[in-house]
Amino acid sequence: MKELSVVLVGEDREVGKVLDEIRKVKFVPIHLELISFAHLKEVLDRARPQLVIYNTDGKSDSVQQTAAAIAEEFPGIHWAVVSKEKDVDSVLQFFRMGAVDFLTEPIRPEDVRQLIQKIVDLERACDSSSTEEETHRSIAVFSTKGGTGTTLTAVNLAVEIARNKWGKTLLLDLVLQHGNVADALDLPPHYILIDVIENFARLDTNLLEKSLATHPSGCYVLPCTKQPEDGELIVSSQTSDIFQFLKGVFGFVIADVGHEFSKPAITYLDSADLILLLTTPDVLSLCNARNALDTFRRLGYSPEKVKVVLNRSGMKGGLEPSVVQKSLSADVFFRLPDDLSTCFSALNHGKSFYEVAKNANLTKELQKLAALVVETTKKGTAHVTPRTP
Repeated sequence: MKELSVVLVGEDREVGKVLDEIRKVKFVPIHLELISFAHLKEVLDRARPQLVIYNTDGKSDSVQQTAAAIAEEFPGIHWAVVSKEKDVDSVLQFFRMGAVDFLTEPIRPEDVRQLIQKIVDLERACDSSSTEEETHRSIAVFSTKGGTGTTLTAVNLAVEIARNKWGKTLLLDLVLQHGNVADALDLPPHYILIDVIENFARLDTNLLEKSLATHPSGCYVLPCTKQPEDGELIVSSQTSDIFQFLKGVFGFVIADVGHEFSKPAITYLDSADLILLLTTPDVLSLCNARNALDTFRRLGYSPEKVKVVLNRSGMKGGLEPSVVQKSLSADVFFRLPDDLSTCFSALNHGKSFYEVAKNANLTKELQKLAALVVETTKKGTAHVTPRTP
């Protein structure tokens, strides 16, 4: 990025502090303007900045109206808010409208730097995706038994695809009650699947992208719920349309589907181009994997659509891959090595495998799996036999 254009709107002295902190940023050249609300539209017509920062100065309702009007007229501009207010409902409303960040006064230097870094990452992700071949693929990471590693596999698969710029990538959490994909990357669940359902009628690509949390790799993250009881709300008749919308926006949608054949899970599995069925080399996990394969066959999924991934391969006391294949009557598509040290390090630091142990064998094998998934799904959507209602 040659230069980041930023406009600050307001006259509160805290805006001056934001101005000072932005001027200290050295990792990207920044063109900076401080203006009043009266001149906002005039400046946007002329400059088209990448970021607008609004100061509410105790006038949240007025700023919300202005931000909504500007977002509709200039949908490609990211925006954030500086405010004294800490009311949860007010903050949430700004995020639901599309704000990429909400900075509370007194302003902290690290908050300003993180905001600028977020905008730089978003702009770079958009730049890279615009030059890539248009692909739209949805991948499900699934297991019918807990502890097989679906969350870590989905998280790191999405990060690797985004990091290698193979396509604009969304990491989607479909574990209805206890999803952890955002926690695994230490990202705040600002905008969740329930928000998408509630706002689907007015949602567009720009609003969605600006609302989602973003990992430094460029991967967008959409958590499912914030509270376990909210999982009951994910029963909307729009779910199928929402999944298709997400697939149309992103080159790759990687979903942690969890361990249950819930209605949203089946809806996503039906539309997925590829299902990675995870198992570990133990008898109980294989029993559950065998049952899952039987269910997939009854659902009409072809062998090309469902691929078995053996996680923790080579673990002490575990079954041999040949035994796993014989037990499942299915080929093992890929084997991920046993490496609890890297897994726990990544989880405890809220980072990807690549960030905590880029030279570990598990990290390298996960990178190979990501490349294989990209290559496999290039060949076209796997066949699904229509089911009898």
